[in-house]
Amino acid sequence: MAKMIRCECGFVVRGDTDDQVVGAIREHMAADHPALLKAVSRQDLLGWIQVE
Repeated sequence: MAKMIRCECGFVVRGDTDDQVVGAIREHMAADHPALLKAVSRQDLLGWIQVE
């Protein structure tokens, strides 16, 4: 089962593991939402993960 996070802007990241998904969304946030990146913890991001 794939894991995913959908950003509030509509950007979607998918991966096989929590680490892949969290890493990918952090890269996206660093590029497109740097203020949000500083405000959101890894634990927060883990809570955003959905299973497809």
